[in-house]
Amino acid sequence: MKLTRRHVLATAAAVPAAAALGGLALGARWWDRPPGAGLAALSADEHAFVDALAEAWMPAGGTPALSGAEARLADFFDDVLAHVDATNRALLKVLLQALDDLPFVTHGAAFRDLGLADRDAVLRGWLTTDQSLLRNGVTGVVALLALGWADHPDVAAWLSPMFPCGVGR
Repeated sequence: MKLTRRHVLATAAAVPAAAALGGLALGARWWDRPPGAGLAALSADEHAFVDALAEAWMPAGGTPALSGAEARLADFFDDVLAHVDATNRALLKVLLQALDDLPFVTHGAAFRDLGLADRDAVLRGWLTTDQSLLRNGVTGVVALLALGWADHPDVAAWLSPMFPCGVGR
């Protein structure tokens, strides 16, 4: 078969069209998934992602010796999202889905399926990337996790002597 200019032009037009259709399909798969069993806002895999992110952000050990997963920060995040308006909740859930799928490019697996060392490396990369949208999105999610962390009874008891203004009241 002879390759003609028409073949090259058709291929050049088909590639962006296929990418756009793939992006729309991915967005439809991510958009406002129903809550998982026993959850108020997050789907089961979104909850698992937040749990994995919380553990990567705050691994076990340290003071207090409580990981982000043990502190049930994914449950805290689920409760926060249940009180966010529907549009912003859907957008935050899309962000969680996108972040969970992003390591497929470099690690061949979803973030929630990576080992702790790989999740830590990916999270550090996200928090220090030159891509401001990615960095700011991850920072926002981590900031919400930090609120839940500081609100946990074990952490609040540890923090309260340092903040006489009333941490843990």
